[in-house]
Amino acid sequence: MRAHTGDALGTANAPMEERQALSVVVPLWNEGRNVPALVADIAPCRLVRDGVLQLVLVNNGSSDDTGALVEAAAAQHAWIRAVHLPQNLNYGGGIYEGARHATHAHLGMLPGDLQYSADDLVRVWDAYCAATQQLLLAKGWRTTRRDPLSTRIVSAVYSRLANTILGTRVRDINGLPKIFPRVLLDALPAERMVTFVFDAQLLFTATRLGWPIHETEVTFHARRAGVSSWSGRRLRVYARSFVQLVRVSRLGGEPGVPLMRVTGPEGSAR
Repeated sequence: MRAHTGDALGTANAPMEERQALSVVVPLWNEGRNVPALVADIAPCRLVRDGVLQLVLVNNGSSDDTGALVEAAAAQHAWIRAVHLPQNLNYGGGIYEGARHATHAHLGMLPGDLQYSADDLVRVWDAYCAATQQLLLAKGWRTTRRDPLSTRIVSAVYSRLANTILGTRVRDINGLPKIFPRVLLDALPAERMVTFVFDAQLLFTATRLGWPIHETEVTFHARRAGVSSWSGRRLRVYARSFVQLVRVSRLGGEPGVPLMRVTGPEGSAR
């Protein structure tokens, strides 16, 4: 991968005090039953009280009432931005499109299924801000998990496989929240993974750039409502991910493509 330095990274020499605001992208596909609880969980957190947080809720081609609920949340709270995608772009695609509408120089990723809490987000943000490095990726490490044993085993195998293929050293590849400077997305190649392998591609890119990866312990809760888009076919999904991980490793020499930001109200954002 072509290394980005100086102005190409934008914030390579930025002082630490510039870590003052965070845009968190939440992809939502048919999560109507979870949207109100998600907003209720985040609204009282310290990041909102301090004016630090922008929440970008991405209606990822949902067929239920997710879109209406996202729009209502944005109308009620100035710190929420609604983004509507006409079709489902999958997990990675939804995050990338949401990032295009984000305002701040530091980005976060959080799922909309309530398996992580606002406390987890604050914990990872605090670790990110406390780091001495100018460029890094901070993320959650699921040390306490409320999901089935079979899922935990498959997740552990996947993390080991991804680390082997990509040369990363991460305890929990898919652990969230993830927080990083927006410029990391500028280093992604044109061929971006749209599945959950997007997480691995981000970690691989950060590692290739020489960025440290900081992992903070978080709790992974059981899904309260709704159904995962890959529920019931986890083994097939993980098997397909092997091919995608190999592809990510082979894209390591490709140049980055800058993120094309949406800075105004145009498009399908509010």
